[in-house]
Amino acid sequence: MNYVVQSGDTLYSIASRFGVTVQAIMQANGLTASSPLYAGQTIYIPTGGGQPVQGPGQAGIPPGLFPPGLFPPGGDRRLEQRVARLEAETDRLQQRLRRTDNEVDRLRQRVDRLEDRVRRLEGR
Repeated sequence: MNYVVQSGDTLYSIASRFGVTVQAIMQANGLTASSPLYAGQTIYIPTGGGQPVQGPGQAGIPPGLFPPGLFPPGGDRRLEQRVARLEAETDRLQQRLRRTDNEVDRLRQRVDRLEDRVRRLEGR
């Protein structure tokens, strides 16, 4: 199935969501560990029998794909808390970006109106 990458998605989070391995997604899309994911990118999710990923070296996650210490023993809860905190921060940053974009658009319209007034006053 095709999936459109959302802001904040990682190969790990996508694999977990769909119950497939990171390696399976990487192979299906010709990705490497250093391949960037970006919001709006469409990737293929090979469904059909994969097991949910659990950690490096398990369920097809290549060792070294994630930084050391990301999966401490019994750290699933801490990892979920970190992910939730990062998702919340991403949402806050996206809201700030939208507000900034809106402000830039408003200022651009204001400049355009002022330029039109100047042209009219100069008789162009």
